Amino acid sequence: MTFGDFWQALAAQVELLDTSALQDVFESFAARHQLDPETPGLRQEFTRLWVAFEATRDGGWWRLRWDITDQEPSSTKIWKEWQRSPPEAAFAAPSAVAECDEITALFSVTARRLGVRGVGLFYPTWNHVIAGWTPAALSEQSGEKVVLIPTTQIFQGCEATFDQTSFAATRRVYEYPRYDVRDTTEIPTELAAFLLEQVRAYGEATPTLLALIRAKRAILLRSSLGSCGDYRKQLAAELAKSDLGCSDRHALQHLASAELYNPGLTTDAVLSWLAAP
Repeated sequence: MTFGDFWQALAAQVELLDTSALQDVFESFAARHQLDPETPGLRQEFTRLWVAFEATRDGGWWRLRWDITDQEPSSTKIWKEWQRSPPEAAFAAPSAVAECDEITALFSVTARRLGVRGVGLFYPTWNHVIAGWTPAALSEQSGEKVVLIPTTQIFQGCEATFDQTSFAATRRVYEYPRYDVRDTTEIPTELAAFLLEQVRAYGEATPTLLALIRAKRAILLRSSLGSCGDYRKQLAAELAKSDLGCSDRHALQHLASAELYNPGLTTDAVLSWLAAP
């Protein structure tokens, strides 16, 4: 398989996802930016970008771990590390170590490969990088502002997420210009299968469950998020009060069998473990 094949397969996988669990967060996003949620293509771009964000963020589905590496703002080193050693299946095994600019570059490349333009690196401080996105619908408005996307949790609290940060938004961000890896480069089958399966397994889950899973993984990875014990308890309580849908149950079953190696765990048991210190 080549990288060209992989990106096509990823785009096809994302298109197959039922993203109805994102309807509320999408409508909130549109309202915050005074955008018409019925704008052609806006929901599709939002959901594609959300999937790319959850996959590539520190502690996300692809299990990147943040640390200072002193590397250039590029995803090349991440891909090289993955090619040398495809990720382990274990829930708390980091697939690669990268710092904020590298992770943001990977997110930007993934977004562009999924057909979302206007995503690039934004420096909220001199020593930190997150992602910024200017939707076409927003750029048409006067006084446009960039949507901020914290690919790591540096300088942010536990709750910070897509379009919800304490950073001040800029009026413009430059699109990340590179692809970093050529389409003709070969990608290990194991690696491609892992990346695609993680998207399939978690891509339809609710934002609440995804936040809980990532917060637990982050503490085990000792990444940029911190322990967030009260935050995890709050998320688990919210999920316990609701009737878990098929998408959340499927994600929890995948977590138990594929990442914890214990397919006999009940969904309640997995939720309790995710909330535990």
